Amino acid sequence: MVTDTTRRTLLKAALFGVATPMTVFASEGKTRSQPSLIGCALEGRDRYSVVVADHQGMPLSRLPLPERGHGIAINTLRQHAVAFARRPGSYLMVFDYVSGEMIRINNAASNRHFYGHGVYSNDGKHLFATEGERSSSRGIIGVYDVESDYQKVDELSGFGLGPHEVIIMPDGTLVIGVGGVHTDGRTPKNLDTMQPSLSYLSQTGILLEQHELPDRHLSIRHLAHDGDKTVLCGQQYRGEPDEYPALLAMHTAGGEIEPLQAEPEQWARFRHYIASIAASEEWIIATSPRGNCYGIWSKKSRQLVELAPLPDASGVVAKDGKFLISSGSGAVIAQSQPRDKSSVFTSIQWDNHWSIIS
Repeated sequence: MVTDTTRRTLLKAALFGVATPMTVFASEGKTRSQPSLIGCALEGRDRYSVVVADHQGMPLSRLPLPERGHGIAINTLRQHAVAFARRPGSYLMVFDYVSGEMIRINNAASNRHFYGHGVYSNDGKHLFATEGERSSSRGIIGVYDVESDYQKVDELSGFGLGPHEVIIMPDGTLVIGVGGVHTDGRTPKNLDTMQPSLSYLSQTGILLEQHELPDRHLSIRHLAHDGDKTVLCGQQYRGEPDEYPALLAMHTAGGEIEPLQAEPEQWARFRHYIASIAASEEWIIATSPRGNCYGIWSKKSRQLVELAPLPDASGVVAKDGKFLISSGSGAVIAQSQPRDKSSVFTSIQWDNHWSIIS
């Protein structure tokens, strides 16, 4: 049954072009590449899109969004992807990343908002989205049934305020970056009492583990894992502006959180914020659009080994030991190890995150 709210959203989407097929970029007579990367992008004043790109980051097609997007979830079993609205988000949009068909838009309930991230279950049957209660920022993982047209079937809670990113481990455990901040819109209201955590949750809502960093002003936000058991978490520092604590840490279930290492003046380059993270067997890369840079850490030594400038450094993904890093300037950096890089330039003003089709 289509509600009035859904009709209004679809009308708005149509006005922005969302309900129309994707714009396909010209291939200049070449065979069209296969979709490999998906990320949100800025198109101009109050104009936003989600872009499908090839393995080098060159755009293949683009689908307009009704409002600014943030993270992307990918379901290769159905060729579906979901663009999540930037917090406090009002929608999630499901689309077919091959055909460009917009499948549906789910609106946040009047007392809920989306935090900008989500992930599919490993079997592709469910979508998990980070959500919050508007009045309190009580953290919720919304559970959506893919086979029932993305109807919400459950809400998991009890892990804290302000969850931002959720990822899924190979064993099916959900890991949540809990920011710990109650916000009114984007304005923080409880910085003196915030309680961030790295929380492990079963798909039925059982809290399996919960860990805190020593400094409670380190709001845990963005996550990645290395394809095995190691979780990386990136933080936003909400404390004193002239202090520069470690913004990146790693964790294995059952152990303690271990901060990665860099000098205070190097952490200062990140301007208190980590956006995207990716890891290979040897290396960890994290970006900071605020700091116009990205860093590379040795996974073995936990030491920063390269700090590279990149205007509006945004998304990063890893595959087969190779990293691709996007930027709001349109540059895409390919890098497999420190100081071994190449770049291409695209026409896309990439936003914070990328996801890889694997």
